[in-house]
Amino acid sequence: MKRQVRYGIMGLVAAIALLAAFPAGALDNPKERIDYWLKTYTELKDDPRVKQANEVFDRVLKAAGSRPGVIPRLLIVDYDKWVACAIRDGGIVISKKVLDICYQNPQRGDDRLAFLLGHEIAHQLKDDFWHLRFFEAIDASQDKSGAGNKVLEEVRNIAGSTDKVLAKELEADEHGIIFASMAGFNINAVITEDDKVNFFEEVLTILDPARIPGVHKDPSHPSPKERAVAVKARLRQVLDNVELFHLGVLFYQAGMYEQAILAFKKFLTFFPSREVYHNIASCYHQLALRYYQTWKGEEKAVPFKLSMAIDPSTRASMITLRGGTGTESADLFKKNIEKAIECYEMAISLDPSYYLAYNNLGCALIVQDRAFKAVSMFQDALEIKPDCAEALNNLGVAFYYTKNSGDAKESLAKARELNPTYSAPLFNLTKIAQEEKNSAEAKKYGEAYLELDSASPWAHMVRETLSLEEGKQMTLATAEKGAEKVLGLETAVYDDDVPQEWGKPDTKEQALEQEPFRINTYANRVMTLSQDDEIKLIVTLDGFKGKTARGIALGSPEKNVIAAYGSPAQVLDMTQGATWVYGEHGIAFQFRNGKVVSWLLF
Repeated sequence: MKRQVRYGIMGLVAAIALLAAFPAGALDNPKERIDYWLKTYTELKDDPRVKQANEVFDRVLKAAGSRPGVIPRLLIVDYDKWVACAIRDGGIVISKKVLDICYQNPQRGDDRLAFLLGHEIAHQLKDDFWHLRFFEAIDASQDKSGAGNKVLEEVRNIAGSTDKVLAKELEADEHGIIFASMAGFNINAVITEDDKVNFFEEVLTILDPARIPGVHKDPSHPSPKERAVAVKARLRQVLDNVELFHLGVLFYQAGMYEQAILAFKKFLTFFPSREVYHNIASCYHQLALRYYQTWKGEEKAVPFKLSMAIDPSTRASMITLRGGTGTESADLFKKNIEKAIECYEMAISLDPSYYLAYNNLGCALIVQDRAFKAVSMFQDALEIKPDCAEALNNLGVAFYYTKNSGDAKESLAKARELNPTYSAPLFNLTKIAQEEKNSAEAKKYGEAYLELDSASPWAHMVRETLSLEEGKQMTLATAEKGAEKVLGLETAVYDDDVPQEWGKPDTKEQALEQEPFRINTYANRVMTLSQDDEIKLIVTLDGFKGKTARGIALGSPEKNVIAAYGSPAQVLDMTQGATWVYGEHGIAFQFRNGKVVSWLLF
């Protein structure tokens, strides 16, 4: 029989210190490798919560990132005592007991688990593996042979530095809640609505430092109950700052890139991370593309379809371009693309394994006429994520610009093989065939493209290439079916126009510009964002029961959205999932696992 786990490990604001780094040879400890856990303990597999937990882990990990040289993995062991720890080789180990405690309130289970996993990932990013060491000491204290006395004494000494302990754990708490919130979990609900079971107090009791043999409780330091109150108060302050990140995401989805930059930069002062730098870079990149199209003209802009989603139905017409046309637009393009490149490079410096930054940096280099350098960036992205169809598609475009048509076609073909529903490679193959005056190839790829996308502006470009008439799906997608509203409310009206039956909202303000933005959240799960009392954005939140003008509700699959609206003009890869933007309708859908989880009107 496999022996039982005799120590419970977790990372919260427990009064437990972090070991900054193990001494040389620390990996000689087999417990720091996930294969030890797989061989020694039973992996939980038949519990339906395992799949849910892995989905939570993947989302939080995407927001947090990982240490270079390790492959993060979640392992859940079938054990009825608390286990939750980061180990040196990239693993995060938790027990069935963790799931039991997190899902005592099923409605908040995912949010609780996201916070705990975010905390452990934060420890791993800092090379802090104290929790494993700490409970090894507890294990050693039960060993009558005295073999573990050295470990026990070491841990006693560190655990005695209570102030340092609390400071380190608080840092991991803050990062954990940021990662979970950036991944789209409702952490605020865990902190403010968890009244039936005090989740924080329960966990902190498990991790009471008095559990360490030989460590005496300091009466001047707070009890687990008092610590829980302090933790929740501090994390409320953290969430106020995280709101800036979410605000930046909303602005980005709506094409309000200048405002998004302000929100992300303000959040950056609080939490300088690769994700924030990457998002700032993406905003400058999108602004640069607007000026590029104004400078070059629609027909002379980059004619290929990149995963950065150069938008041929650009929303620039909705916003006054400061530079107008000609030299001014060229200067503004150069200024913004240089800022984008600088921020992408900063994101990469913070996390050399962040493939999205390499991919988008390559797209920026293409419009800078630096195709050879772009090839290198896409190849770097593919070293990190070999199955990334988007990077292969972009690599094909970059190869074509370097006059390497053969490798271009090969990369685009590989992208098609990896994701047969991904339309961009077919568009680009159509374009290459057209430029090479191969009408048969252009027709083959163009018709295949239209089977996947029959309604977007890209489809219109393919039809022009093939001299085809607009299809019925294009007519359907562009036909008027009623203006987009949320329960009768539309953008560009005023806060006073919100129906009185919605009740009094929860109101917050963020001062990003001279006139602050007001965020109103209503009981019907609708949020409005207004400036100077004018509603700029309307957002549906988790729990909203209504539908769009074309019958889309929360939970609708991607295919239903395509049937109602056609293919999106723009697809944005976000920390919280994918966003499909329909500029002509003023609506953007947020997807997670192929289903609508929110939408906004802009």
